[in-house]
Amino acid sequence: MSELDLGSRYNLIDCLKNVQDNKFVPWAETLTENSPFLFDLQMEVASGILSNQGSREVSLPTPQIIKVGEGHVSSTVRWDNFTENISIFKDRVAIPLDVYNLKPDKIAYRAKIEDRHMAGFGQGVTNHFFYGTSVATPEKFDGLDVRYSVPDSTDPTNPSSASADPFVFDAGGTGSDTMSVWMIQQDIDKFSGITPINDPQMGIDKVDSGLVYAATNSSYTAVDSRAERQELRTELSFKIGLNIADQRAVARVRNIESAVSDLDPSFLQLIFQAEEEVFKGAGQIFAYIPKRMMTFLKIMAEAKQNVVYDTNNIYGIPLHRIGNILLRSEDALNTTEDAVAAV
Repeated sequence: MSELDLGSRYNLIDCLKNVQDNKFVPWAETLTENSPFLFDLQMEVASGILSNQGSREVSLPTPQIIKVGEGHVSSTVRWDNFTENISIFKDRVAIPLDVYNLKPDKIAYRAKIEDRHMAGFGQGVTNHFFYGTSVATPEKFDGLDVRYSVPDSTDPTNPSSASADPFVFDAGGTGSDTMSVWMIQQDIDKFSGITPINDPQMGIDKVDSGLVYAATNSSYTAVDSRAERQELRTELSFKIGLNIADQRAVARVRNIESAVSDLDPSFLQLIFQAEEEVFKGAGQIFAYIPKRMMTFLKIMAEAKQNVVYDTNNIYGIPLHRIGNILLRSEDALNTTEDAVAAV
């Protein structure tokens, strides 16, 4: 049975939003538009099929002061090697044929169902970027929560404790109802997503499987008694990973009490400290925050506490900002994080 592919169900305006290697990627926008984090994320081609190897510069060369006529030695730069994994995310759209045939506009109905799957797909990928871990499942890449977890009680930019993670600031909250602000400088040389090498679709794959038979009761094993139905299937796949080439591209302010009644604007001081002391270069800093935090900031804006609401930004859409930091409300971030004590 011949089926219209997804690209033919979107108009030219949708298609023009995403171009890769001079080719339209007609469904990528639907995949990412519901996640500000993925919308901002810059993508880099990995060095391998399911991993990326690189090196981080951890010390700069140092000049010498010499007397006239004396010799000098070569300075050296220290590099640390690292490997980042790429995970394969999968989803399947299955629409019963009987349901499909009842719809007056069948193509629009199928496109709407696929859009819902894509929105959930993007949200699941984003959630893994923040909270994913490879501890129990090696094929998963480690998200940000694993890498930037334990705050330092004295100087997060230069932790005094070996148990602390750099660039994690403590807002002092306790219990299991706290939240975090993630500050990220998106740049290929700093923080980026990675997709497999030699993949023209940048890790994104969609296959319209057409009309198939699917079992509806797995307890039937005999072919002549197995209950089946006909359904339309679309297979979705996304191969993506996280690449942090410069650890100073990320800062976390965690342990912020999430109850509105516990609003403490002092976390702004930590955001300002991180902006000035962690990040290097002129790249734009984005702050990804849970929706509850946006409520906090609107309350603080009403009280004129250093939060501005405007449309003067690179997207031309309304955004909150703190100074030069653009704020992005992210569904994947939750307000029930377990507080981690500073060390």
